Amino acid sequence: MSKIKTCLYLIEFKDGRNDTMNKEMIEASIDDIFNDISKIVKRYRLYDNTKQSFYMTLFSQDHNISANDYIEHYSNLPKDKYGAYLLDKFDIEIIRMFN
Repeated sequence: MSKIKTCLYLIEFKDGRNDTMNKEMIEASIDDIFNDISKIVKRYRLYDNTKQSFYMTLFSQDHNISANDYIEHYSNLPKDKYGAYLLDKFDIEIIRMFN
């Protein structure tokens, strides 16, 4: 069961802009950008497969999915394929904040 090696968050804004942020950048700016975000996707790579990126949507204004449904779905993904600890406390916080 591989662990996550790298992780970035792809942020889409309501005005069409896109940005890539790490956890610290999001934490530092969330109050300023909260109302402008239309989508947040976690992009990560595993230690044993650094060439393949995995994507996990944490929020999208285009879909009406409850926070609990997001969390349950990602918690049930196979750890051997998608990596151990793919859904961490920060991700759950983001999901609960936006959904």
